[in-house]
Amino acid sequence: MKIDHPNAAPLSDEQLLVLQSVKQRLDAMVSSHGLTPEDVQELVREIKNHPLISTQLMAEIQAEVTRLMPGQRFTFDWD
Repeated sequence: MKIDHPNAAPLSDEQLLVLQSVKQRLDAMVSSHGLTPEDVQELVREIKNHPLISTQLMAEIQAEVTRLMPGQRFTFDWD
């Protein structure tokens, strides 16, 4: 199911830099020891405190985790 967010906007240049940084960190984790659910939870905790976080940025990060670890289920809960 696709959910449209009426106030959605493309990522800003600053958000794209944050996304690039997260992607590099994820790539490093996967290549060194794999990506564990604990890694994802740690990353989510850090990201939720970032001033540039948005629904779109979180969706991009979720897509990147799914790309790196296909078939795995990860929780992106905010708690």
